[in-house]
Amino acid sequence: MSNARIPLAFLGLLLLVGVFLRAGLTRALVDDLFSNETPRPIQLRVWDWWSPAGNEEYGQYFDAVEKKFEAQNPDIDIVYQIVPFGNYVQKLSTALVGSTPPDVFQSSVYWAEGFHQRGMLRPLDDLLTQNASAPPPERVTEEMFLPSAWRHNQAADGTVFGVPQIIDAQCLIWNLDILEEAAADDEEIRALFARHPDGSVDYDRLRFDAVKDWDHFRRLAQKLTRRAPDGTLEQAGFVINAYGGGAGMFSPWLAANGGHYQDAAGTRALFGGAAGIEAMRFMGQLYWQDKVCPPFRRQISDSELFQERKVACMVAGTWSGKDIIRNTLGWGHFAKTAFPPGPQGSEQKTVTWGNMLVVTRRCENVDAAWRYIKFVCSLEGNLLRSKILGYNGPRLDFYDTKQWQQAMAARPYLSNVKEICLAGDKLRHTEIIAVNHQVNPVIETLLLRFPAIEAGTGPHASVAAALQEAERNANGVFRRYNQQVARWLAQRGQN
Repeated sequence: MSNARIPLAFLGLLLLVGVFLRAGLTRALVDDLFSNETPRPIQLRVWDWWSPAGNEEYGQYFDAVEKKFEAQNPDIDIVYQIVPFGNYVQKLSTALVGSTPPDVFQSSVYWAEGFHQRGMLRPLDDLLTQNASAPPPERVTEEMFLPSAWRHNQAADGTVFGVPQIIDAQCLIWNLDILEEAAADDEEIRALFARHPDGSVDYDRLRFDAVKDWDHFRRLAQKLTRRAPDGTLEQAGFVINAYGGGAGMFSPWLAANGGHYQDAAGTRALFGGAAGIEAMRFMGQLYWQDKVCPPFRRQISDSELFQERKVACMVAGTWSGKDIIRNTLGWGHFAKTAFPPGPQGSEQKTVTWGNMLVVTRRCENVDAAWRYIKFVCSLEGNLLRSKILGYNGPRLDFYDTKQWQQAMAARPYLSNVKEICLAGDKLRHTEIIAVNHQVNPVIETLLLRFPAIEAGTGPHASVAAALQEAERNANGVFRRYNQQVARWLAQRGQN
């Protein structure tokens, strides 16, 4: 090889390494390609959709997990594979009949129940029994987790097929700059804020139960809405996006009114009753009657409007804080609360879910997979995830740590997160994507054509009639799905 070709070859090697890193491979794996270290006897294949290509912090997180776990388990070599969220089900179904299926993967609650019912996951009950006597920080049994985190990971018969890795909830996020300005001469708005020990107002935090009920929320949203002399909306009290976003916020408002989206068995939709009708009318009234929201537009999201500081309150998630700070280049003066109770509700509510780590039926080394899950879902694993990604944890002991107290002091918007997660009902869990296709268009129409529907001149005879139609559509999905589940069970001789 000529001397001229050597630098070119070296540059080509560097480019290849850069491509690997950008494609989502962890730095530790790239290092392994050029390492002289003795190969580890066990190769553990781990799938996830947290892509370093979209967020470099995910690469840092996987790198840290890999180094810490492999240092504690010198016989195991972790091999991560990043699979796009939208392709997860198809790729996993294909991989499990192929030659290199994953051993462990993060499962969304969107698919976990279905994966279990198809027989793709290994039950974890025997492993959890063995873990029950471990020291508390290393224990991953039910009593170590928030009750709201330990719901989507078990079947109706009690079989546990996953261990919660995170806990998420929908919540209301409030612009504290707007509230603080309004509080200067409005005692009702000032009363929303928490107090310092000396009794002075803490303008960095809201009380968890600051908003008493739906009437109180409507009144606050009206006060926080500001218009120019010509009637142009300058500042919105709330934001509803009919194109997808409205359907997403229906569930927590329904929960706050004492309602449920579906039954526990996944056989019947429940949102078309009185609680759901009131929730839908409440959302429609906020937009059309109270006029506290920006106009419906496909081109801009709720989050974008909120981050432009043009909206006092939006529906988002407990995970949203870091995204807002990143997208606004450092603005963090906002707070989170649950949803106030409606006429049929009795307390602050929301919906919660806990995505989980699961072991596949074709896992080649269950002991290695279980050691990985125990590490990631331990207190140490929760703190590592919080340090790098800023996520709160699903474990109860996580909230007693010095690290969490420091995080709340540095980022006051986290102050209500534990209470919000504890206040959550279980997010619907049966064929979520298929049900969305059947129900969301009806909710979108209800929001877009609400005045006409209320007047009896719209595409549906009434709000009740529309929701009952959506219920029938959802029940059709449930019926077809449960018929398929029966066939799967029959094939495995379990019916």
